[in-house]
Amino acid sequence: MNEIEIVKELMKTKKASGAVLAKKMGFSTASAVTNRLQSKTMTVEVLIKLLNAMDCELVIRNKVGDKESFIVNNENRNEVKSYNTSKKRGDE
Repeated sequence: MNEIEIVKELMKTKKASGAVLAKKMGFSTASAVTNRLQSKTMTVEVLIKLLNAMDCELVIRNKVGDKESFIVNNENRNEVKSYNTSKKRGDE
């Protein structure tokens, strides 16, 4: 599943129309969203804006090691939160 398919699936799940997303993203027409969903690829910036419009966020997590995660949820990319989800034994 690529980024465009993920956004389309989220739109179905959340019953979010292109018009509603366009308004939340500051576009004047739904075609602005439609055009982005019809392209072959999507920039991370556009992905984050679409996710924000659906009250979702992008989470990046290390697959190995300390399982540190980063949450990207601000469209201007100035806000990236980092947190560690792993607990050492005895810390519980």
